[in-house]
Amino acid sequence: MLGISQSPEHGLPQTGFVLMTGEQLQASRESQEECAAWVRQPGCSLLLLPPYQEGSIFHFLDWVVELAPSIAVAVKRALLMSMLEGELTYRLRGVNGACTEDMPLGEPTCHTRYWKGHSNSGLIAATTLPLWSISLLDQAALVHDFLAKIERHCGLPSVTTEETKPQEDAIRPEDVTVLVCSYGFNVATAEGLLSRLKTYAVPLLNLANFDLPESMVRLRNAGLINDNGLTEQGLAHLMGCKYWAFAENLRNEA
Repeated sequence: MLGISQSPEHGLPQTGFVLMTGEQLQASRESQEECAAWVRQPGCSLLLLPPYQEGSIFHFLDWVVELAPSIAVAVKRALLMSMLEGELTYRLRGVNGACTEDMPLGEPTCHTRYWKGHSNSGLIAATTLPLWSISLLDQAALVHDFLAKIERHCGLPSVTTEETKPQEDAIRPEDVTVLVCSYGFNVATAEGLLSRLKTYAVPLLNLANFDLPESMVRLRNAGLINDNGLTEQGLAHLMGCKYWAFAENLRNEA
């Protein structure tokens, strides 16, 4: 499903598909500047709908809206266009960007045009189709397909390092076992822990299943351990788990 929202009163979302009337954007140079900056980011799509004011839509595009009873296009009309043909009151002219439908080369008129700052940016689109028409009340699939065709041209935001890091540093079950042993032996390094474990004739841990240095790194990144041993947060974490009694016994024996 498309995550579509109406034009917000308190600023644009971080990413998404926003619908706005053309006249709302045309009335404010400040809004035009804000929207121009927003659609240059991946994952940001802005679609303008009727009504419009006659004249220029956007200060840096050559798109011009004219009043017209109909749009004469020498190509076969799509079903959505056919249903709304009698309700079209605007004509969109311009060559910046591209049309969403197939048009003869060099044809300056089409019902929907979009523009992108670069190949992976978001986009701004304008349509003369009254998608809010009562004629489309039972045609949700047609409208969705039309919007999806526009959205396909929008660049996708990349996954940042900050977004993946919490998953990489997430505490794992074996890390809790290492935390128990670190507390029980009162050690804070992988080397110290390994040295104590080797003194047991019957190993407490199957070391083949543990990467002690990596576990220590995750525990440090989580703030559960430092150079002196368990932190207050680490101790609270351990006391809240089911292995606390075992950790206490191990420390008393050590």
